[in-house]
Amino acid sequence: MKIKPLILVILIASFEVFTMNAQSSGSHEIGLFVGAASFQTDYGQRNHFMSNVGGNIGTSVGLVYYYQFADYRYQWYSRGSFFNEHFKLRADLSYANAKLNHFGKWVDEPNPKGDETQRDQIRAMTGTATVYSLGTQLEFYYKDVVDYGLRYYGTVFNPYAGIGLQLAYSKPTYTYDPSRAWGPVPPTETYYRWAGPGDINTDKRFTGAVTLNFGTRIALGEYSDLIIDSRWHYYMTNYIDALHAHDKDDKYNDWMLLVQIGYVFYLD
Repeated sequence: MKIKPLILVILIASFEVFTMNAQSSGSHEIGLFVGAASFQTDYGQRNHFMSNVGGNIGTSVGLVYYYQFADYRYQWYSRGSFFNEHFKLRADLSYANAKLNHFGKWVDEPNPKGDETQRDQIRAMTGTATVYSLGTQLEFYYKDVVDYGLRYYGTVFNPYAGIGLQLAYSKPTYTYDPSRAWGPVPPTETYYRWAGPGDINTDKRFTGAVTLNFGTRIALGEYSDLIIDSRWHYYMTNYIDALHAHDKDDKYNDWMLLVQIGYVFYLD
């Protein structure tokens, strides 16, 4: 899938803002995030816990940079506006990977029509989702970021929410593994939903993603924070997992939920 021009324009404009702000009177932070990546894709039964949350979980790691519009230590008098006191820009480079399997009644229970071959065909499908992402987002902080940075009033927690855009590079894999079946499965026969042209595509690709996140900062010391963050990525493609059944039941693109812990250090 080609990246929509609007995605590129917004990403380029956002990084231009970072470049200009890097020489302004704001302050800067860097950090590292690690955590879990949960993929919601064509693998698994819709609205099923193991498919949506508990099953297709992997690892994630990311490097992050924050720009704060007010310099909380040296130019506290410049903070003047509500925007400067409550917003930060974030840029990050991240990696996420997970092994993907089917979960739900179609693989765990006997087929109501008595056709166990189809159940085993689904069980034999497995793959991986690997995504490298580069992006930016704007975060709103509930408490004044200047007072929080100075540790005024004994402030320890600062909840936040954000929205942003990502440029993602996807490297999916797909394997048909008959050894996963409970019975004899034809070694080259794929379940009919993904048997058509283009239904399985392991091509590497660039795509865009919209992100929403929620979390909180926890003050550790004078110049560092612990961050607990959850972030939802909605991709502009349905091939993050290599699968796209071209039927009426395949209504949504793939998405990912990151739950991470981060450490951030204040540079100036």
